[in-house]
Amino acid sequence: MSEATKEITAEEVAKHNKKDDIWIIVHGKVYDVTKYTEDHPGGAPSLYEVAGQDATATFEDVGHSADARETMGQYLIGKLEGAEEESVEAKPKELPLLVRAAQNNKGNSRSSSEKLVRRLLEGAIGGGGIFLLYELIARSPMVGWLHHQHGGFWKGMLIASVASFSASAAVLLWISRHFQQQHTLASWPAHYKPKTVAKPITQAAGFLKPQEYQTLPLVKKDKLSKNTYRFVFKLPKKDSILGLPIGQHLSIRGNVDGKSVSRSYTPVSNNSDAGELRLVIKCYPDGQLTGGYLEDLSVGDEVEFRGPKGAMKYGRGLADEIGMVAGGTGITPMYQIIRAICENPRDKTKVTLLYGSVSEEDILLRDELDNFAAKYPENFKVVYVLSKPSDEWKGPKGYIDKDMCQKELPGPKDKSKILLCGPPPLINSMKDGLAELGFEKPGAVSRLTDQVFCF
Repeated sequence: MSEATKEITAEEVAKHNKKDDIWIIVHGKVYDVTKYTEDHPGGAPSLYEVAGQDATATFEDVGHSADARETMGQYLIGKLEGAEEESVEAKPKELPLLVRAAQNNKGNSRSSSEKLVRRLLEGAIGGGGIFLLYELIARSPMVGWLHHQHGGFWKGMLIASVASFSASAAVLLWISRHFQQQHTLASWPAHYKPKTVAKPITQAAGFLKPQEYQTLPLVKKDKLSKNTYRFVFKLPKKDSILGLPIGQHLSIRGNVDGKSVSRSYTPVSNNSDAGELRLVIKCYPDGQLTGGYLEDLSVGDEVEFRGPKGAMKYGRGLADEIGMVAGGTGITPMYQIIRAICENPRDKTKVTLLYGSVSEEDILLRDELDNFAAKYPENFKVVYVLSKPSDEWKGPKGYIDKDMCQKELPGPKDKSKILLCGPPPLINSMKDGLAELGFEKPGAVSRLTDQVFCF
């Protein structure tokens, strides 16, 4: 029996839920991903979270490339007992049934008005017949006295009746057609040519493809600090947009020592920055992709990108108040959201950012953040916290902790949300501290509905 056809019970899968023994179910198939924890781009904790469980929803929510799906194949050990063969693609809705139901509802809703219109039309026709009969009789010599003595009265009454019936029927027919019509899928023609409407730049089709890597040339590289760079890539056209929802990230893939390596990053540019993609990345000497690939890039080099990825899709109304805790380059997804809020005059969300860095030199995007804070004080406040400040530093010193969060950030209310992004020690500390303050503790895999969301 091959691995693809070997049946495994859900009870058996559930037994393999330890850090050194991880089985998961994805689309009705069982995988042993124990040896994949070290290479998993999302980190080992995201696999620990779903060990021994059906991870289909989590797998699709995060978004995986064709390469990732192929990689999963080497860990396949069987099929879930009783599971039907599932397709990764979403099943189409049965539209014909919906159309038939819509047609039936349409007929029922219009039947009463159509009956009334028919009766009025019948009345108008009947009135017209009476009027013609009257004319024939009145013109007869035998009853000519009627024509001369009372013809004006009866004739006027009949004309008024016919006119009234006809006008009423016409008005009700027009109302029935224009106001009582139910617009359903069956109401529209099979092929409809819409009017040409100017499309906002943020709604236009973007460059990124979620399942396919595409290349862009590097056109500018600026060194912001001793190990941090701003990379600017050129999109295919001047009016091209990236196509990345606010808060989501993309993947960069590079070849390092003959091995394909990919990592996720959040741009500091957005869909309003037509023609270019900007990234701020800290390059660590021992980082596989940063130290062994990105830091060595030169202008003109082609780099592979794929996306969008991630569970965060910011939109106005997500929360009334947002507290942010960022460390190092964890500022980039926060900056995306801060910029979107401040540049939208209709967005009244209040944001407070606690941003931890080693020294003043390590504060990334400081000019941009200070500008937003000065220009939009009703929307945005930033507090910089330095672990190794200079003697001249007047702001908070040390590390961001629970007490600082309690003082500066919104409390655990229905319409408040906390966003975290930074080094693992900072994130783990914040999860525990925020839970002590009354916030719901997030899992290893973040969801948009989480009160505390981790990028």
